[in-house]
Amino acid sequence: MSDTVKQLEQALKDQPHNPLRYPQVEEYTREKDRLEGMASSPAWQSGANRGKAVQQARQIAKMVDGQICKPVQGAHKDQIAKLADEVMEQTIRPALTTREDMRRNPAGAVGRFMRVENAKPIKQAIHQWKRAQLTLEPGNEDPDLANVERFRPEKIHDTGGTSTFMANAQIPGHFAMTAKAKENWPEGMPAQGTVNSPLAQGQKKERTEAQKAALVRAQQARAAKRATL
Repeated sequence: MSDTVKQLEQALKDQPHNPLRYPQVEEYTREKDRLEGMASSPAWQSGANRGKAVQQARQIAKMVDGQICKPVQGAHKDQIAKLADEVMEQTIRPALTTREDMRRNPAGAVGRFMRVENAKPIKQAIHQWKRAQLTLEPGNEDPDLANVERFRPEKIHDTGGTSTFMANAQIPGHFAMTAKAKENWPEGMPAQGTVNSPLAQGQKKERTEAQKAALVRAQQARAAKRATL
C-alpha cells in the first residue's frame, strides 16, 4: 500500500469500512418505516407479529447507523478530496487495463490484469477511493459515483484514431482506418486505388488472359478455313 493510500485510509478512520450508498440508505429507511408502521398498528389490522416487526426495525436502524457515512466538513473534507484525487491519478488509473483490452482480450491481457489491476495494493487503493467518494457526497444519487470504470483508459486515444481492430485478440473486431490514416489518404484517389493496386493488377491479368484466348480462337478459325480450301 502506497503512502498516499495509507494517508487516505487514515483520513477515513472514522468512516465505516463498507459504507452504504445513497439508494441503499433510502431502501433500508423505507423498509424500517414500513416495519414501524406495522408495529404501531392494531394486531387485527396488520395481521403480523408486531414484536418481530419492532425487532427487525431496530436491527435495520442499527445497521444503517453503523454503515452510513459520517459528515465531514472544512479542511478535513478538502484533505479527503485531495488524497482521493491523488490515489486515482497516481495509483489506480495507471494500473487499469484499457477498455479495448478488456473487451477484445488480446494475448497477455488476462495476465496483465491479474498482475497489476487485480493485485492487492491496487484493490486496497480502489476500496479507499470508493470510501472517499461516498464520504464526500453521501447524498449523491448517482449509481456510478464510486464506479472506477468511469476512469478506465481507452487505447484509441493514444493513436488518435477510432479503430480497435486487434489481430492477435480473442475477439479481433473489424478492421477500420484510423483518423490519421484517413487524414493522410491522397485527395482524388480513384475508386480502384493506385495503378499498381492488387485490384488493378487483377483486372490487367484478366484482360491479358482474355486477349490470349481470343488470339487462340482466331488462329483456330484461320486453320479451319485453310483446311476447307
